[in-house]
Amino acid sequence: MIPRKYCTYDCVYCQLGASGKTEVERRSFYDPSSVATQVIEAAKAFREIDYISLSGSGEPTLNGDIGWVIRKVKEAVSIPVAVITNGSLLYLPEVRKDLLRADVVLPSLDAASAAVYEKINRPHPSLEFPGLLEGLRAFRRDYAGKVWLEIMLISNMNNDWQHIEMLKNIVSTIAVDRVQLNTVARPPAEKTARAVNAAELLSIARFIGNGCEVIAGGFKKQAMPGDHRDWQESVYQMLQRRSLTLKDIVRSTGASVSQARMGLDKLVREKKVRAVTLGRRRFYTAIE
Repeated sequence: MIPRKYCTYDCVYCQLGASGKTEVERRSFYDPSSVATQVIEAAKAFREIDYISLSGSGEPTLNGDIGWVIRKVKEAVSIPVAVITNGSLLYLPEVRKDLLRADVVLPSLDAASAAVYEKINRPHPSLEFPGLLEGLRAFRRDYAGKVWLEIMLISNMNNDWQHIEMLKNIVSTIAVDRVQLNTVARPPAEKTARAVNAAELLSIARFIGNGCEVIAGGFKKQAMPGDHRDWQESVYQMLQRRSLTLKDIVRSTGASVSQARMGLDKLVREKKVRAVTLGRRRFYTAIE
């Protein structure tokens, strides 16, 4: 729903790389009828789908049609709709109204202070930390669905225990249904953005308590049908949204390891994709 890197933030951990710019103007980027139709058709093509998730390679609430799309999708299918957002625009009443029909909203909160917010999220100059917190609280008051709050933890930036205690106190004022801890798992925009180890994540989750879980470390997707050209195009579109390992792509598309490797090698030769090594893992990412 959003052009690549059209976002209110320029986060240090962003897997799409740094943009050096931020946006706050809500616009209509694509024909909303076409977007809704494509989502509905895809949803009806698969037998098992947990959620229809609206996200994108930027901040989805910058799309002024998001409320209309949510309504049209929910009128057509019974699958619950989730919105993955950084939460930066929830201070706007019109944004909160647009998301009211969603079944689950997953906003982010990576900081407990303005200084850490500026350091990690690098927001648009018009966005301020108190506005982020008030937006989250106002949305929770208005919204009857589930709120799953994601916290991205970065080593030596927001994982010291004083900051974690401040985060816990803030979370207690928002009344979320879940807190989900994540960390850097794909090549980040800045090399200074480093992962927090698993033992520390579990310790922090226990400290935060009620409903807090660690979600770092993998995901699953439906297999995608189609011929070889369709497979390459599908993978390329996936890589425009996030960097993936060979194993991720095999699991996501249903291809064999050898088929996936051959397809990726072709995309690399065509200079559509590049390989990046992070630690012991090799990721593939789309080239703009």
